[in-house]
Amino acid sequence: MFRILSKSLKTGVVTKADPFESRPPLGFPVIDFARCTACEECAHACPTGAIALAAPAADRRQLSLSYAACIQCRECVAACPEQVVASGRDVEVAAYTREQLTQTASFDLDGMGRARFTHMEAQAGPGLEESAARLRERIRGLLGRSLHVREVDAGSCNGCELEITATTNPVFDLERFGIHFVASPRHADLLLVTGPVTRNMEIALRRTYEAAPEPRVVVAVGACGCSGGIFGEGTYASIGGVDRVVPVDVYVPGCPPRPQAILNGLLVAMGVREARLNPKAPAASPEPAVTPSPARPRARGVDEG
Repeated sequence: MFRILSKSLKTGVVTKADPFESRPPLGFPVIDFARCTACEECAHACPTGAIALAAPAADRRQLSLSYAACIQCRECVAACPEQVVASGRDVEVAAYTREQLTQTASFDLDGMGRARFTHMEAQAGPGLEESAARLRERIRGLLGRSLHVREVDAGSCNGCELEITATTNPVFDLERFGIHFVASPRHADLLLVTGPVTRNMEIALRRTYEAAPEPRVVVAVGACGCSGGIFGEGTYASIGGVDRVVPVDVYVPGCPPRPQAILNGLLVAMGVREARLNPKAPAASPEPAVTPSPARPRARGVDEG
């Protein structure tokens, strides 16, 4: 007992006064669309289809980047020949709709087939302020400064669960913000859902959602929870993102999102913090060159000897 007390006194207080003050070295990718040539190399390198190039017309191209599907693998950074893709420093990204997590840039093609950036497309659906007002109207005067959370693993790899658990340690200490985890959805104000919803967990997630009292708030955590991630949507084993089964109020992308991002998403759901949609480009020196992952050896066919 005395050894424990002695160790605690020597260690001191490890809780960060501001958990959002420090910045991790790497965050979500940021594309400098003004310098982009729409060569499609980043789209080919993306394993989840978070970056996609479309051709709405013969002389137009549209390049979109979805942070909801991004797993922060940095393959796009390594693949870009023009070095216009860099890893941002922000991880505290949260949005009220999946569309708000998508950036779409338009390019015009000249006579030589070269792309020239023209403008950013407007986001579909309600804007940030309108979405925030809707959520606050639902929870006004009911949650106050206290939030009870029921965590639901709908089929994740447990990476997000490790980060959620980290929010309860002495470093981040989410309970000082009035946030508590509970064992039953009947005691919860908010459902924190991780993983792509597997077909075996669909009914369980629906029943958990129905068991939570109104006004229930749902936060989708991680790339898998936001969009299906690397598992995709509509496969034989996975339905996809959480919003394919129950309504989602706040999306927290990342693979996995860091404890700061999860805590930020919960505070956004409470109306304490404002949602942040797009990471900022690093202010420091340009991103160093990254060696692409080696290609996997192709299995030899029978006719190849």
